[in-house]
Amino acid sequence: MKTLYTGAICPNPEYLHTPLIEIVALDDNSQLKSAVERLQEFDYLLFTSRFAVKYWAEAGGGFNVENVVSIGTTTSAALGKLGVQNINQPEKDDSYGVIDWFATRKNGKVLIPRSNIALPIIPNGLRALGFDVETITAYKNQMPANPIKVNLDDVDKIIFTSPSTVDNFVKIYGKIPDDKILETRGVVTEKRLAERKEE
Repeated sequence: MKTLYTGAICPNPEYLHTPLIEIVALDDNSQLKSAVERLQEFDYLLFTSRFAVKYWAEAGGGFNVENVVSIGTTTSAALGKLGVQNINQPEKDDSYGVIDWFATRKNGKVLIPRSNIALPIIPNGLRALGFDVETITAYKNQMPANPIKVNLDDVDKIIFTSPSTVDNFVKIYGKIPDDKILETRGVVTEKRLAERKEE
């Protein structure tokens, strides 16, 4: 079986890897650096991806807050490599899982470094719970300048890692194929795939 993997970093060398997203640094990270300097104002520092960890750290960001929260083992591993201990990782590693985790915690101020196209699900969910939330763009998630288009006749399975990989696939190929095994990472990506299949 031939598997097409659309995420930025491929976990399996046997997959056909054609990344449909590209993670790059901001042209101007002055706002990110400003947030770094104000870290002491916050009770929670929430990372939704390893890329957020990477660019937060590169901007000089520390982790000296009451609660560092991480979505997923990959994100937690990136924090661990930087020496961060006592990481709070919700059992369910998606947007809704982290909202459920916060629902059992005391209200406070939450800082979320994230991508330029991150969805509003988490910030809106936390605000609805009574948290004071600030989001800051830490990096850019964009379509590669020259994405590789493959012959889908040679592919049996397609793995989508984020809503943006789904959207970019449609931009390149025109539609979601109905004769392939389709796999998604997380319920938000699954929902986006279902929406695009209906088009």
